[in-house]
Amino acid sequence: MGVITISRQVGSQGTLIAQSVADELGFVVIDKEDIEAIMDEYGFVSFELIYDAKISFWGRFDEQRTKTVEFLRDVMCAIAKHGDVVLLGRGGFGLLQGYTDVLNVRIKAPLELRAIRKQEEHGGSDRTAKESLERIDRIRSSFVSHDLGYDMNDIDCFDLVLDTGVVSTSEASATIVGAYRHLLANHRTNARKTRADLSVDEVLERLVAKIIGDKRKET
Repeated sequence: MGVITISRQVGSQGTLIAQSVADELGFVVIDKEDIEAIMDEYGFVSFELIYDAKISFWGRFDEQRTKTVEFLRDVMCAIAKHGDVVLLGRGGFGLLQGYTDVLNVRIKAPLELRAIRKQEEHGGSDRTAKESLERIDRIRSSFVSHDLGYDMNDIDCFDLVLDTGVVSTSEASATIVGAYRHLLANHRTNARKTRADLSVDEVLERLVAKIIGDKRKET
């Protein structure tokens, strides 16, 4: 039992890879919608606005934003403690650094390739696609760096960095599965913490378990 976090660029096919990895390991993918559902239960209905908008100067001192981000941390810890999940995005790689049973992965691809994929899916011009991707990259990087205090462009934060401009989605999935199984069999020597050490509110833990259980029944 463990956790895989996947941080991915839009258009890198990271979501597809995450689902493939989960299917192979019998895990559940926890994504933005699942996290929002949990946070909504606690009244944090503004999370999507916070995550999808670049922070302003005054926004850094907003009390509601601070509380929302703090609770996001609690939610991700509860998800990680439950285990057997692939946690997509939201800076999970930073929060779960140094655990013996967590594998942190970054999926990326060249901007030109991501733009082509975006155009194939949504249409539009090459310029519009690139500008949209660059804007999303900036917003996500801003949230992770300013609100969570991590750098998603720091390769030292990840156990694996895979470029889908070089490897296929199937190759990427197989690499992640292999690395995860190796990690569980040979826990990293520079870590002493396990997910069992995470301190989680019991009520939140039960809610997370229910949502993960419901998703497992759907698959």
